[in-house]
Amino acid sequence: MAKELRIQSRARTDIVTRAVFIGQDSVAAANRFLDATDETFRSLRRQPFLGAEYRTSNLRLKGIRVVRVRGFRNYLVFYFARPDEIEIVRVLHGSQDLDPALDD
Repeated sequence: MAKELRIQSRARTDIVTRAVFIGQDSVAAANRFLDATDETFRSLRRQPFLGAEYRTSNLRLKGIRVVRVRGFRNYLVFYFARPDEIEIVRVLHGSQDLDPALDD
């Protein structure tokens, strides 16, 4: 049974910001990114432990997991697999300094 999906507002902003950035070069690629993000979220609802646990020393982030956006390997979805839901925390580019971005 698929879990509920909760997307934090910061993650929604991440998705839009990245789609706009990608869209500067190609609107079609931006649309593919949005579709791939949705597909990744659907996969997480069905398979919550699809991603790997993200290693960090930040205790607030204990148990956070990470998975790549399908077809956009440099984009990472950070999420918590809770008993009743999947909580999407951030969608970041892998070249970012990830720990400070996750701590926002």
